[in-house]
Amino acid sequence: MSVHLPGELEALRELLDDWTSHQNFDMVVEIGEDRGLSHAQLCWEALERPPEPLVDTVCRCRSRGVHHSPHGVRQMADRLGVRVPAAEAADWMALTLGMNLLSSTYIGVPQARVLAEPLVALLGPDADWRANGYAARRPPDGGNRSWQPVTVYLVDAALVGIGGGRTVVAVATADD
Repeated sequence: MSVHLPGELEALRELLDDWTSHQNFDMVVEIGEDRGLSHAQLCWEALERPPEPLVDTVCRCRSRGVHHSPHGVRQMADRLGVRVPAAEAADWMALTLGMNLLSSTYIGVPQARVLAEPLVALLGPDADWRANGYAARRPPDGGNRSWQPVTVYLVDAALVGIGGGRTVVAVATADD
């Protein structure tokens, strides 16, 4: 039996659709059923959907040997290398949904927290969360931010969770 109220998931999806449509940058947020896919497979599926896929299997990089975006699920798995403790997932989600990645401003984070908390709660306290680095959050050692892009954009922040029979993929992008 679910601990969530009837209609809660649909209401959350509507709020997320409204949030993402009013941002000044591309954002993908998907909630799904756990189908036994890896974090990388979930992220790749969410980003390859038309009308504007954010991943590409063909390299369009101008520099040789250095690939900006992953070109398949295996490379996506390498990019999603940061394990996020479930207790910190709501903070990571609020930053992913609300931070302007190019200017590093946190103006939308308080509003995004209203969405982040129920999104993370949907997967439960034992969920397994992965991120592509520290584009939206300071590293634990306080050093420079680093990340491994998961899209064709210059900067992005991805957070992917699996737990409680559900999955969540959140990816915010920025390009100058």
